[in-house]
Amino acid sequence: MSNQVISFDYVLTAKSGQVIDASAKGKPLVFISGIGQIIPGLETVLLGLAPSAKKTVTIPAKEAYGLHDEKLIYKVDRSKLPSADIKIGDMFEAGEGESFTPVTITAINGNEITLDGNHPLAGEDLTFAVEIVSRRDATAEELAHGHVHGAGGCHH
Repeated sequence: MSNQVISFDYVLTAKSGQVIDASAKGKPLVFISGIGQIIPGLETVLLGLAPSAKKTVTIPAKEAYGLHDEKLIYKVDRSKLPSADIKIGDMFEAGEGESFTPVTITAINGNEITLDGNHPLAGEDLTFAVEIVSRRDATAEELAHGHVHGAGGCHH
């Protein structure tokens, strides 16, 4: 059932029960299934739900933002950063050519800066309370453009 336009409301909570994110009232998240627009574990769950269905599900880290990978943590000299004005928690893209990865500054030790290329939610099991608002087949134009058109999607 790939290439479905699925519109859904959600509340995302951490293991502690703290709300991490949620769709705004009356503004569901809209995506095209099968093209990697949302985390794989959540997409699989949503594909199995009909409109108006509600479900609370915990997505394991490996099916969400992946497991925490120590190889994605590395140290660089401050001179390699895009700005001299930095603090722990700052995020930016690192890389060369057309290959860029989002990184977060996790430590500053003089001119030695520690960067973490893991997603901030890597290694976390995530609990989603979801409700399907609507679903339909994606149009050929949406598939060609790689995003949803119309209500809740791109308008161009």
